[in-house]
Amino acid sequence: MRTYFGCILAPEAIDALIEKFSNNSKNHHVLVAKVDGQWVGTIHIATHGKEVEFGVIVSTQYRKQGVASVMMDEAITWARNRFYTDLYMHCISWNQPIKNLSRKHGLKPRNMMGDSEAQLHLKPPTIVTFLKERINNAQRNWYGVSSYGRLGI
Repeated sequence: MRTYFGCILAPEAIDALIEKFSNNSKNHHVLVAKVDGQWVGTIHIATHGKEVEFGVIVSTQYRKQGVASVMMDEAITWARNRFYTDLYMHCISWNQPIKNLSRKHGLKPRNMMGDSEAQLHLKPPTIVTFLKERINNAQRNWYGVSSYGRLGI
């Protein structure tokens, strides 16, 4: 959990965050990646006005397999299709994989006292982004898998 939050949090603190998110479901969304029915990754999507912030975590055994990249692509499409204009991610200074993921998806990191905040101005949705989301949803609902084999997001 340290790679996600930047510090170790007790289970009670994580439960309190989840309860906070659940009580404000209009501004908090979660995209879940599953393999064989088991959660292997999530993106927490927090919204405020026209801005959206992502927090990404993938189980250790599923890292470096493209899980986070697939989730990021779907989450960015989701955000564009809901007319959000700016995407932010907080990148802890020593978490190089999240910095690489951010750059791969077009976010530009800014150094902030060692850590960085990555930002991307989201383009408006297009017919292609709406179709892409619809196809992703259809694949997930019909087959439970994406084009990445056993990965169902």
